[in-house]
Amino acid sequence: MSGRRKRRPVRTKNGPRRTPELIHDPAGQRALDAVQKRVAWYLVTGGAAAIAAGSALGITLNVGFLLLALLGGLAFALGLCGLSERKQIALPAFAVGLAAPFVLTFGGHSVLMNEIGHTERCTVTKAVEHPRNKYPSVDYVLACPSGEVELDRDWPDRLKSDDAEVRVGPPLRPVFAEPGGWNLWLVTSVPLTMIALVPLARALRKKP
Repeated sequence: MSGRRKRRPVRTKNGPRRTPELIHDPAGQRALDAVQKRVAWYLVTGGAAAIAAGSALGITLNVGFLLLALLGGLAFALGLCGLSERKQIALPAFAVGLAAPFVLTFGGHSVLMNEIGHTERCTVTKAVEHPRNKYPSVDYVLACPSGEVELDRDWPDRLKSDDAEVRVGPPLRPVFAEPGGWNLWLVTSVPLTMIALVPLARALRKKP
């Protein structure tokens, strides 16, 4: 007879072949859990430290340090997710982790400037316009009673005259004076929420 012959299942000497069962190693699993938990703690503590450092440098030196704080926020959120091993923590963790750098940098600067800063009337001595940049802006050099100040402003918000009010208060970064400001309770609520999320993540991990 022509055609392909059907293959018969391979049998062992004592019966049909069986799939080997996976060996459960409790000690190895505990060691792996310990390593994962340690990495999660490193991400949480390191991320929180990066948020604090980036925000502090953004308040005092340059707002560009906000990038460091953002990376810290991502690390903090990932650490919380690893610490809890529950998807329920992901949304609040990433929401707080990404919001904290902005609130602590800009809100913290506003609150501190209202406490220790003061307003000075300054005169523009030099203005360099960048209208064709991807983000058009103007760089200003201003002569203030406390000394020379360098600030920049977005193109739509450029100064209409050679005089401007500037908020100064060393060691804080000087800024153009703007009406209003951030609320202290809003700024302080962010680190308090970050602290509260850590025991919550640990509690979710212990929950069966």
